[in-house]
Amino acid sequence: MRLLDRPLSPDSIRACLWAAGLIALLGAAIVWVGPAQPYQAPWAWISFIGMCVIDDFVFGSKEGAVVSELPKVALLAAVIVFRRHPELTVLVALSAAPIGSLLKGQHWSTQVTATAHWVLAGVAGAAAFRLVGFEDTPHFLAATAVLMAVYYALGPILSAWLESKLTGDAFPDRFAAHRRLAIPLEVAGVLLALAWRTSWLEPAALKVADGALVTVAGIFVGFLLGGRSSRVFAPSTPIPLRPLVAAGAVLLVSELTPSPWSWLLPLGLAVVAGIWATWRRVFPVVCGALGAYCNEIVRAANGGRMPVDGDAVLSAAGSRADSYVLAGPHTNFAWLDDRFHLPPPFPGIASAGDILIAIGMAWFVASLMLRPALSAAVDDETEVSAHASDLAA
Repeated sequence: MRLLDRPLSPDSIRACLWAAGLIALLGAAIVWVGPAQPYQAPWAWISFIGMCVIDDFVFGSKEGAVVSELPKVALLAAVIVFRRHPELTVLVALSAAPIGSLLKGQHWSTQVTATAHWVLAGVAGAAAFRLVGFEDTPHFLAATAVLMAVYYALGPILSAWLESKLTGDAFPDRFAAHRRLAIPLEVAGVLLALAWRTSWLEPAALKVADGALVTVAGIFVGFLLGGRSSRVFAPSTPIPLRPLVAAGAVLLVSELTPSPWSWLLPLGLAVVAGIWATWRRVFPVVCGALGAYCNEIVRAANGGRMPVDGDAVLSAAGSRADSYVLAGPHTNFAWLDDRFHLPPPFPGIASAGDILIAIGMAWFVASLMLRPALSAAVDDETEVSAHASDLAA
């Protein structure tokens, strides 16, 4: 009895979570991976890996954390999007967790814990969703509600319990921190999944996915060059959050408005961002603004639609085909149209403006990771002040 009453050590708690994750992975491999049919769009699950990494980078555990946290939005969305292919949800969790933890510079035990935690949540969430069923609207809504409940239990509640056991803090205090914005972010995950499967919102969802992959590339470059993830959101971060949110709202409105506002709003935003970035000498933003300017100029010069080289690419656009036009001899600024074929497994083609935007985003993220540490800057300022005081004396 005394052995049963003895509290588990931190190592034992981690080992139990690792074992639960391994059991979930083996069960998923037997039940789902074996009979699975090939998925025809590998860029989809690759995009969700990128979105999960960014989700964890923004909302997840920090660099020196001893416990893991689930992605607040993207992994839940993956369960819904890949509801007919749950093995892809497992693949997303199994790939994104160690990548995100490694890029944040976390200890290997935290990396393994995060992987087990994400796999467990992915398998349990997918199993619950499929158990309720999703073939009609009432079942789909019920399955979504059950998924959100399971995800909440394995997210804020489990993370708070783990942290309280590993650090000795009171569970209510830890839970109060972990449950903050948990429900709204789960709702955002459901909306992301619906956008991914809704024709008129799909272009915006795909842009989010593309941006996530480019941002991961920037994080990877910063990591290779010795940067630290903790410096991205340091107090001195030169990110104007309110203007950034306003810019995102403008872009969302432009997706829902007809021509000429569909290209005029992004064009005006690119000009304003370029002027601000030039004034503040934020050259990655200048690069991205120049790319956006190129894209909107070629759209404006061709009736509000982006010229595309190739019938196959235009036909593959599906519901987005009305945003494009086949390039021809009378295309204005043809050298700025969509003409660069992306390497497999990514679909479609890109323009010169798209490439400049991608370079600017990756450059900006990498530059944030490579900034000098704030503590070092404070120490330098203190040393200079002390030296000045000595000279004055």
